Amino acid sequence: MMELILDQDFSLPVLATVAWVGVFYIFWSVQALANPNSFDPSARFDYSNNLWAIADRTALNMSEQNVILLTALWLHTLFVDAEMSGQLGLYAAAVFRLLYPFLRAVKFLLMELSTLPYYCIVYNMWINLGFKAYTGKALFDEINSLSMILRFIAVYLLTLIVAMGAKVVLSTIVGKSKTINDGHSTKED
Repeated sequence: MMELILDQDFSLPVLATVAWVGVFYIFWSVQALANPNSFDPSARFDYSNNLWAIADRTALNMSEQNVILLTALWLHTLFVDAEMSGQLGLYAAAVFRLLYPFLRAVKFLLMELSTLPYYCIVYNMWINLGFKAYTGKALFDEINSLSMILRFIAVYLLTLIVAMGAKVVLSTIVGKSKTINDGHSTKED
């Protein structure tokens, strides 16, 4: 049975949460200011303005990640280790997420230098939490070792392999589909 670990310093997880929320509001403010046609509802998804496209995707991407990161951060804090969770959360929020729009603005694929480390951090919090729930012990208990960095990379690669396998299975089940103008899918012959 997992027990709450309340006898620890929660300063770093709180700082990580504050940093995440701060980055979130910065991204949403930039998004609100970036659309030159903000009063034209028909221009909502007109991404011909690159600044608007980057600002919008950055804000929406951050929104998509809120629940995933904050839940992982606080469950990991309460059941595994507050200091490690706070450090990982600060890297995920203040460093890698903040780099996202700037790297994407330079070159689309460069954003992966922000997203891949972010995903590695979040995946590993979830894996560590799940491992502890199953075995009673954390899979890793420090973040400054080469073995942990290698585990981060291994977990990310394993996640990609599982996702690609799921895509193959789903593609096989669904079959080759073609979307036609009315939005319905039909099987190709």
